[in-house]
Amino acid sequence: MLAVLTLACLTVALPAPSLPTPTLLQQEQVADGQARTAHLEIDYPQGEEERVREFLGYAEEVYATVDSLMDGALPSAIRISLVSTGSSGATPEAIVLSLQQERYVEPILARELVRLAGREIAGAVYDAEGYRFFTEGLAAWVGESYERRLGSVEPRWLWATYAYMEEATYLEYLEAYSRASEDLGKNVVNAVGYTFVSHLIDRHGWDGVRSLLGAMADNVDICSALDDAGFDCPGLWRSWQAVLETEAAKHDFSMLPEAFADLRVSGEGELREVSLRVFIRNPETTSYLFFVSYVIDGERAEESYPADGSDFEALVPLGRIPVGTKVLWQVAVWSRTVQAWRKSGWQDRIIR
Repeated sequence: MLAVLTLACLTVALPAPSLPTPTLLQQEQVADGQARTAHLEIDYPQGEEERVREFLGYAEEVYATVDSLMDGALPSAIRISLVSTGSSGATPEAIVLSLQQERYVEPILARELVRLAGREIAGAVYDAEGYRFFTEGLAAWVGESYERRLGSVEPRWLWATYAYMEEATYLEYLEAYSRASEDLGKNVVNAVGYTFVSHLIDRHGWDGVRSLLGAMADNVDICSALDDAGFDCPGLWRSWQAVLETEAAKHDFSMLPEAFADLRVSGEGELREVSLRVFIRNPETTSYLFFVSYVIDGERAEESYPADGSDFEALVPLGRIPVGTKVLWQVAVWSRTVQAWRKSGWQDRIIR
């Protein structure tokens, strides 16, 4: 029998509910690409029986914990598609989990189940752009307990304080989730949401999360939902920002790497020679890579280039481009201090 994970494994103390003991089919029934637990219907590739049995060792435990946290909102039967390679995620038909991610499958499953339960509670608004930083932060908060068991926790507070230093934690910015993720990286924006969830729980307990999820169904933005749930949105936001300010004071962000790029156009006629003049300042290592992302006539590409030295300058050719074409570009360099990409931000220009 599987041991049931209580809520004591999570990052705050919550009362441990009485959970049913999950029942699995006998292992000899794990065959022909299908398996089943009490609540999960599983498809898997032939030849993956050993890793499937490992998955069965914890899958119902994760389901029971998430279902209890989310007030029993999970469907009683969920389809899981295990794949040998690729990435994990979700489709309208199933939660897709890549066995290639091995021990990380457990926290990934927890995060996907949180998203599924959240949609059951709040409806379609759960996936709205303005709520994404919160909902992704909630998934990260629940999944982190499983990361701790693996000894592999992401530096979410560091990322969030870095975002605060970049003045990227104000409400209007976070509500534009796609843009913020493009600027800072999804991990950083999700970490900001994680700290917001942590602060909400510190102030109002897990019941605060439940109240906010319930209020989301009737509100189009998170501040309205917070007010509807009985919380003072501006007040909560100010107290959370104060926590981030305190955390940011613990770090030295004064000498982070910086990346810049200008577009250079030369030649005459209908085709012009186009290149990027790239500048890297304050790199944290003597040898490193920088990445150039660009979009030409709607086609996006990304390439890496080696660099060295304290400050670096290089000319990156983009090729011969027709006059009238719109070119977008961005440069990124890795920062070991914040364990995230430092990006120049997207720029654009029409070739004249």
